Amino acid sequence: MNVTPVRLALIGLGNMGTAHLEYFRDLQPQARICAVADSHVPFAERAAAKVPAAAVFHDPLECVNDADVDAVVVATADETHHEIVRACIERGLFVLCEKPLTTTAQQSRELVEAERAAGRPLVQVGHMRRFDTDYLDLHRRLRSGEVGEPVLISQRHHNPLAVINFDETELITSSASHDIDVFRWLGGEDVRDVSALTTASSDGSTVIVVLTLTSRSGVVGVMELGRGPGLRYDIGCELVCSSGTLGLPHPVDDASANSVVAQSKPGAWMERFQRAYRDQDAAWLASVAGGSTNGPTAYDGYATNVVIDAALAALSSGRTQPVSLEIDRA
Repeated sequence: MNVTPVRLALIGLGNMGTAHLEYFRDLQPQARICAVADSHVPFAERAAAKVPAAAVFHDPLECVNDADVDAVVVATADETHHEIVRACIERGLFVLCEKPLTTTAQQSRELVEAERAAGRPLVQVGHMRRFDTDYLDLHRRLRSGEVGEPVLISQRHHNPLAVINFDETELITSSASHDIDVFRWLGGEDVRDVSALTTASSDGSTVIVVLTLTSRSGVVGVMELGRGPGLRYDIGCELVCSSGTLGLPHPVDDASANSVVAQSKPGAWMERFQRAYRDQDAAWLASVAGGSTNGPTAYDGYATNVVIDAALAALSSGRTQPVSLEIDRA
């Protein structure tokens, strides 16, 4: 059977963009990488060597406007997402954008409105945990009703200091985005309010932020975000429900888990979610081939931004903040 490939442009060719390039190369012939773009010339040249038939651009917007493609993968710096995704929408191209959709709620709202004006969903945000088999199992079992309705969703997101040196603000703006999306996805509804607490070791090497979210129906979410020299990369999720509990499987401890200073490989996060990224890209490619999208939407990206903004306000004020969504889910 002949397969009509989806013609792709990959924009942003650092570590994450290079990973996407490898995944889509493995998805041939369903995918054809027709263009690559990065303003950092060595990154663009490195990608060009892997896909010699692809057109090479050093201006992302030039790539969006001129490349002969059906869809675009955006893995550039966060602050560039808004302009690039907006250009994709204006040209009617499907786009898979790494999280966050943008760096502000207002910019994300603009993209939602632009997409709606275009008349069809074009944007998917790269919240790959929704494609992870363990998270999918939690979602399926929760939706089946086997443990009743959710009451409390607890999440943990630890990073070793050697890999991430975020302060409390960056832990909210970057690390928390995946956890916020998971809370909304598992609960199936938006967030009503959020509070934030932070603590740190006396030398500042270890920083912990705790966010408490309440959904519109009253489900509570507690997120523990941290980085420090005594932490390994560690992702956890547990649900207390009306008739039982659910949780991610606990990773098998290795020898370093019992050491005083637990070490973590620099690529531990990528190793943990590599299959999820692959499955996300494969599912997105299949949906684009069918003329649709199937994952976190532009609205999901916007809703996450609004929660982050409220969490930052809560951190600054010391008071619970409302989450005010100015547009509704379509």
